[in-house]
Amino acid sequence: MRPVKGRSTAALLGLGAWLAAASASAEPPAVEHQPVPCTVPDKALTLCANITDDGQVAKARIYFRSAGDKFYSFVDMVFGGLNFCGTVPGPREGKAKTVEYYVQAVDDQYESTRTSTFQMAVQPTCEFPPVEKDAAKAAAITVYATHKDQGKKLSEGFQGAGVSFVPVVRR
Repeated sequence: MRPVKGRSTAALLGLGAWLAAASASAEPPAVEHQPVPCTVPDKALTLCANITDDGQVAKARIYFRSAGDKFYSFVDMVFGGLNFCGTVPGPREGKAKTVEYYVQAVDDQYESTRTSTFQMAVQPTCEFPPVEKDAAKAAAITVYATHKDQGKKLSEGFQGAGVSFVPVVRR
């Protein structure tokens, strides 16, 4: 190792060892989510997950689509004191029979984890549907596209009322 002006070789080796130890100890976030088996049509839904990390959770998102759709969209999750939750637009009756979704988290070291993909049946009756109870949240959902071919509007499988859709910008 060639000395750097103003730095001893020992100091540089110590810094290198510290950086190696810091990067070796970086673990991806842990995501615990109890899959939701069903929901009712035309009602926004809230999904939550317990997300922990050895550092800070930088982003948490719910990726979702109507079963059979080519592309996922996503909503951001926010920390509510105990866990992270996000509100997804309601699946439209007759248009979405199943919602496919997964939760993904990224930490401040850019380590990423995602859950398995879950299937949520859309049916007229569901014992414990994850319906969003806060009307203001249900009326102000921001959905982000993941691919430019999704266009400028939300998939027809989901309620668009109160939803702001953010398309992928073409460059």
